[in-house]
Amino acid sequence: MSFDEAVVHCGAPALCGIKPSCLFSVHRKMYEKMKVREWSSEFKKDGRYIIALPKENERMLLFVYDKHLLEKQCTPCCVRKYLKRKRYPVESGFNAVLAELLHRLSAEQNFPHEVGVFLGYPLEDVKAFERTSGKACRYSGFWKVYGDIDTAQKRMNVYKACSVQCSELVRNGMAVPAAAKEYMAAIYRSY
Repeated sequence: MSFDEAVVHCGAPALCGIKPSCLFSVHRKMYEKMKVREWSSEFKKDGRYIIALPKENERMLLFVYDKHLLEKQCTPCCVRKYLKRKRYPVESGFNAVLAELLHRLSAEQNFPHEVGVFLGYPLEDVKAFERTSGKACRYSGFWKVYGDIDTAQKRMNVYKACSVQCSELVRNGMAVPAAAKEYMAAIYRSY
């Protein structure tokens, strides 16, 4: 799998504006810094970003996010309370919360449990995962579901379809930003 294919396979839902964020890693040898810079300038126009965080284990962690969707995800009172309990600076605003998340992702060996909130997972599922150490879920897909399975499966199917369609566009020679735009245009045309 090429770097382009890996980014689209794992990050398309955020790059296409249907998921607040995606988080995945690639081997440092696969990582293409110049492409990320180029793509970032393209995606920035639409409020989407790709942040690369080096890890100690020869991996690059990529956090891909749609700023509008991520900020909206962090806005509900219950989410803000949860993040505050996790010592995020919610009173300082979204940018401070995002900076804290990125710091934790780059500094900690394991993912903090609350990362699920930023990835768009239901708070109920994030808390249950934390409480049960990931056991006894009712369904497992993009995340472990403890609550509403039907809604979760529908959302996961949308994410998967996005990744599959964008991956196909990239395999056929389209650049990553163009593939995301084409997918979004196709979605809008279908309405």
